[in-house]
Amino acid sequence: MLPSPLVDSLALVASVCVMVALVLLWPPDLALPQVIHRRLQAASCWFDSHRPRSKMRRAAEREWVDALIAELLAGRDPVSGLVAVSASSRATVSQAAIVAARTGGDIGSALRGERSELIRGVGACWEVASGSGAGLVASLSALANSARESERIRREIGISLAEPRATALVLAALPAIGLALGAMLGVEPGRWLLATPAGRVALGLALVLELLGILWAWRIAASVESDL
Repeated sequence: MLPSPLVDSLALVASVCVMVALVLLWPPDLALPQVIHRRLQAASCWFDSHRPRSKMRRAAEREWVDALIAELLAGRDPVSGLVAVSASSRATVSQAAIVAARTGGDIGSALRGERSELIRGVGACWEVASGSGAGLVASLSALANSARESERIRREIGISLAEPRATALVLAALPAIGLALGAMLGVEPGRWLLATPAGRVALGLALVLELLGILWAWRIAASVESDL
């Protein structure tokens, strides 16, 4: 049976760790009520959809552009090349553009209506090529190279941000480690924090300041990534 002060301290450590985890998984573009709502609906899905899937989506878009360039170099006209690439692609990059290609609609406008910056760029290249007769392959190749360079820069910045994030996480864990060490030394910080009014006030203020500090550090890093 563990001593009561140690149990109290372990409970505090666990509470802090849970709060830190929630803050670290908080999407930077959501307000608190939206976070609560989405956590209740899909708490296990956010992390997989926020970064790994975004990276996969960007990779699929670059592959789609490369495949379209290959079709054009093979001698296909842009419309049939777009349909062929969309039929063989592992991901649907622009359903509106596929519909426009099959029905004779405005493909450039459909592409420019997508959320992806790369696909909007393809739409701009498409419209320029359609209006001026300029080669589509050259502009798409330049666009694809630019997208690869942007991904390389994004990857390097992500690596460089790992150190400040790790530092913020270590600093956030220090108070919990201090409580655990104090309990092991017999100081009983958990009993004072949980059993006295002054301790509960101090604990509440400490948790609020802790979360604000973590959130501040994490938002700085997230804002740098979101600008890429």
